Amino acid sequence: MNAALKIAVLGCGYVGAEFARQARATGHEVLGVVRSEASRDKLRAEGIAAEAFDLQAGDWSRLPGRFDVVVYAASTGGGGPDAYALAYDIGVKRALGWAKDVGARCFIFTSSTGVYRQDDGSVVDEASVVGGAPTADAILGGERAVLASGFAKARVLRFGGLYGPGRHHLVDQLRRGDNVIGGRVDHFINYLHRDDAASSIMAAIIGGPEGARVYNVGDGNPVTKEALARWIATRLGQPVPVFDPAAPAGPRVAKGGRTQPNRVVATGRIREELRWIPRFPDAFMGLSELF
Repeated sequence: MNAALKIAVLGCGYVGAEFARQARATGHEVLGVVRSEASRDKLRAEGIAAEAFDLQAGDWSRLPGRFDVVVYAASTGGGGPDAYALAYDIGVKRALGWAKDVGARCFIFTSSTGVYRQDDGSVVDEASVVGGAPTADAILGGERAVLASGFAKARVLRFGGLYGPGRHHLVDQLRRGDNVIGGRVDHFINYLHRDDAASSIMAAIIGGPEGARVYNVGDGNPVTKEALARWIATRLGQPVPVFDPAAPAGPRVAKGGRTQPNRVVATGRIREELRWIPRFPDAFMGLSELF
């Protein structure tokens, strides 16, 4: 799949839009499918073809009828298990049916390392035990459907903790002078810069073996929240933060009501099979551009 491709990105948001930019820059034809007309217009203003469409209730025949690749990068936009099931299980299965109708040979599902249940600091890889929580099980419903779909290339990309332009909570918090870091801080966080998440999608499209594969995607250098917060404070010329387990732990935990897990996600498979190397080898490098 090295020639120019027609690619549909279902859920052309934080990562999907960056992938669309990268794909267009290398000569591929991309259609971004988004929830709202405002998001559609924003993409079109960048020169990216886009349509506003409801993945759950829309008439799929309204979308153009031929694609080589379908990338499912939709998110819940918040919510609990029901929202996860709608976006990652039911939504993925609907998209798979449409992808077959439009002749796609490759289907990519941007999943999450949140499917792992380990919380003891251990190393997990693509063969490790998954599931056990309602949100994880909903995501796994979509994963299993993709892996059993029969596409020439069926890829599940389990993304680590995304950060990048416009998404750097700890930097924003410390910059505004709030130096109390709440929640768990001794756990490893497996970070992934937005630009690297996007580049991994293209690597999964053009590289690797035929058939169904799962890949963990992260920078491969997890860091504890405490270490990162200390580093950010130093870069900002501020005193060492105060670490208080009883204080609020941040927007993602508050939104999802989940504790922050402690595990190290192995990323050897994607590096070996797809020859994918992240541009940002760790969160320190990825955040350096902000200072």
